Amino acid sequence: MGQVWRGWGVKLLLFFALMVAGWGLGVGDAQAQEDELLPLGIIVQPEPGELEVWIETDQRRYDLGDEVTIRFGLNRDAWVYIYNLDADGRVSLLFPNRFDRQNRVRAGTHRLPRRGYAFEAAGPPGVEYLQIIASRTPLELSREGAWAQEPFPDLGAAGLLEAKVRSQLRTVPADDWAVAWTSFRVGRPTPPPPPPAPAPPAKPKAWEPSVHLGLDVGWGPDPDEPHRIIFSFGGDVGSPDLGLGFSLRLTGEEPHPGWYQRGPETELYGRFTLVRSGSFDVRTGVGLAWQAWAYGGSPPFRSETRVRPTFLLGAGFRQGPGYTWVGYHVRRGMVLGVALQF
Repeated sequence: MGQVWRGWGVKLLLFFALMVAGWGLGVGDAQAQEDELLPLGIIVQPEPGELEVWIETDQRRYDLGDEVTIRFGLNRDAWVYIYNLDADGRVSLLFPNRFDRQNRVRAGTHRLPRRGYAFEAAGPPGVEYLQIIASRTPLELSREGAWAQEPFPDLGAAGLLEAKVRSQLRTVPADDWAVAWTSFRVGRPTPPPPPPAPAPPAKPKAWEPSVHLGLDVGWGPDPDEPHRIIFSFGGDVGSPDLGLGFSLRLTGEEPHPGWYQRGPETELYGRFTLVRSGSFDVRTGVGLAWQAWAYGGSPPFRSETRVRPTFLLGAGFRQGPGYTWVGYHVRRGMVLGVALQF
């Protein structure tokens, strides 16, 4: 137990362990209970006399850090000394102390601490004992100047006090001194482990579109007749990374001798994304284009359908549901497209 005065953190739980080998020990029936264990071999009990004394605490069990109040009583005026024996076997002088040196006490019931300080249950956890000695003659049980070093002198192990106590009490008539003791427990049960910390909330997944609907236009030289600039248009549907598209290249010509193009060139292609980084991507398309050709005026002498492979490479940028891209097509030239992605 710790004793505290304002900011002091000193031990509280007083008990004086007096081991007197040869002296009679009144231990009775040795009723050992968890909250009150009889300290066999360390309580010096004189023969019953005119002087009687008792001691108790306001509780039988304290949590670490709790304040402790001591009550004691005696039937005659006497000098009073109160000691503490902690769970490690160390003895401290609780009263008198640096803040409360007047230990000549009148008969009656009294309470400690009286002023300017406090007793605190500071451990170590376990059973601690308080012993009170009342004597009609003052005793010198603490070394001179001990209060200058610490408010509640640490007197060491219980056995070290035996010779000093014995020599002091030999000078006091047996009827003029008396002792009493009490005990209490310090410490609380081990608290259960804290519940596991809740898992952090899952970060919301960034929105990703699943449908792509696009339109595009193209322009460039006709690969079959490079002197002509041909326009085209098309569209595609699917997901943002994979889809199917079509285009029409407006290449129809008037009938004339030789081979000529009859109507637009039609294309079907597959579109997919090569690389994506944030809002940017690189896309490509591979497909087939076919067109009717005729030979020799109108009506033509001969006609056929010509099929050619197609390829496109482009780059796109997405902003919200909008998507814009630009690329180069081997049959259509430059192509510019827009799309909705949702």
